[in-house]
Amino acid sequence: MQIGGSAALVGQNDTLDFLAGERRERAILRHMVFSLTAGLAFGALGEALASGPESLHDAFDPYVYLLLAAVVGRTAAGFGWALLGSALAALGPVIAMLAATALLPDAHLLRLDGDGLTLNFVFLSLAAFGTLAHFARYEGLRGDLATGLPAGFMAIQAVRALQDGTWTVFAAAILVAVVLLCMRAGVGRVRAAVVALALGAAHFVYAAGGSLG
Repeated sequence: MQIGGSAALVGQNDTLDFLAGERRERAILRHMVFSLTAGLAFGALGEALASGPESLHDAFDPYVYLLLAAVVGRTAAGFGWALLGSALAALGPVIAMLAATALLPDAHLLRLDGDGLTLNFVFLSLAAFGTLAHFARYEGLRGDLATGLPAGFMAIQAVRALQDGTWTVFAAAILVAVVLLCMRAGVGRVRAAVVALALGAAHFVYAAGGSLG
């Protein structure tokens, strides 16, 4: 009787493990589908805004794309899935830019060259941003650095907007705060903020030196 009960318990555990694995696979699949469809939707919206007020488009691109990449990377099941999901999310804006360039080559803002350097930069930046957002889940200095780097990238965007005198500096500053507040806590948040401020200050000094020269 005991042997039969043990066998039944083992079979029940195997069934539960199978169901848990199946739920995890479905969740990963939904995450991949969300990454691609959200990227395509935001990319299409960004290109649609390109024909409207310039200030509205500047507030949308690239900040909404970066926020989407951060959400995708942060919620991924693992490093590989974060890299794949971020790449899928980055494909959306890239495909939208290609479509807009093909349909309206004279009116499109980017005036893409044949070498595609702009598209490569957009794709790699968004994919890297999302992957770093996943590493920000880790404890210790590694997670602090993974949070500080994307926040520092946004701090650089804020410095550039400030130097250009555009109001998008507020969008960049808000995204810096969102990244720091949502991805880290306690002392780790302070260390990540130091990294972000150091990158922003370094870019400010570099840009100021270049303008004086």
